[in-house]
Amino acid sequence: MSGSRIGSVHVRDGLPIQDAVLTWSEGDAAVVAVADGHGHRLHFRSDTGAALAAVSAVEELRRVVPRLTDPATADEIVTAAAASIVETWRTKVAHHREANPFSEAELTTGGAADDPLRPYGTTLLAAAVAGDLMVFLQIGDGDTVMVDARGEASRPLPDDPDLDGVRTSSLVQPDPLRSLRVSVVDARVEEIVLAFLCSDGFGGSRVDADGWWRQTGQQLVDFGRSRGLDWVRDQLPEWLEEPAQVGGDDTTMAILVRTHLS
Repeated sequence: MSGSRIGSVHVRDGLPIQDAVLTWSEGDAAVVAVADGHGHRLHFRSDTGAALAAVSAVEELRRVVPRLTDPATADEIVTAAAASIVETWRTKVAHHREANPFSEAELTTGGAADDPLRPYGTTLLAAAVAGDLMVFLQIGDGDTVMVDARGEASRPLPDDPDLDGVRTSSLVQPDPLRSLRVSVVDARVEEIVLAFLCSDGFGGSRVDADGWWRQTGQQLVDFGRSRGLDWVRDQLPEWLEEPAQVGGDDTTMAILVRTHLS
């Protein structure tokens, strides 16, 4: 399940929502992707960049899901898929740029003449599940969290040392794969029942920067068990609305739930 809410600052400034989310599932396989466009004046097409990133991630991860059968080889497969995601995204951006040429102002004051990718700047978080194997990848900020059967949350990905709270790693940097973080998890061993991915608009509005994700993970598992997944899905838009209004940034979340949560 997934949802997005535009941030109050973007509403005030007349900007479209910069976040994008896409999900796919079939049988015991699923893929989710969340992208957060930078929203800066130099990234004036970042909403499109985010949308194309989410599509590219789901397309490429769907291709490799049937091959995710062995934890020993999954890391290599996902790393290669990430390279394909970047290449697919760049191709889609080029097609969009050809169909929608930059204006003279965008080429000069917007800096698009020097770096035609920069206007589409975005981060990317994605996850795929194939049976009991879960894989995660991320470039840039945002949060990837998994939760076990006891409701205890953990972060499957290492920290990005380049994130400083202001700047973020991005698909538009010269070598985005330098900032790629990948993790492979055997859900049976770790007893994982749920995972969620969210743009930084969700965690950025929280006072408890170190603990909000633990509480959120616990609540999602508790609510899923006590009130059901349909109730969680119905409540998700309201849960995203508050941080989008208070923090001002677009807020997006995608949730993967294993069928035996209850």
